[in-house]
Amino acid sequence: MFQIEQITKQCSKISLPDAWDPYDIPDKSTYEDHYFIGGPNDKIEVQEWSDRKPANKTEAWVGVYTVKDCYPVQETYTRNSSVTTSTRFFDLHLGISDPGVFTPPSTCQSARPGKMSEGC
Repeated sequence: MFQIEQITKQCSKISLPDAWDPYDIPDKSTYEDHYFIGGPNDKIEVQEWSDRKPANKTEAWVGVYTVKDCYPVQETYTRNSSVTTSTRFFDLHLGISDPGVFTPPSTCQSARPGKMSEGC
């Protein structure tokens, strides 16, 4: 990942602290539940998945996705019996309006390894 100082465009290159999460249902996930969210005449069908294995009672990840088109609704990560991250998704739009936001500036061609100081 790149850390970019917005004014000078100085750039450093850092390894991601955790594996990349593509917000999808990972291979070998366990199907947990199927239900509807919303009220009468306005409900959405969803499925809940986790990384729990059949012999275990707990999981580190739980994801809820719409049955139609597999849109993410919620993802929760747990470590040591505590929720570490819970993300809810709403107002989703298909596509990326400006894919250029993912292109690092040219100064990153010579990015130095390591994290910049907190003052940058």
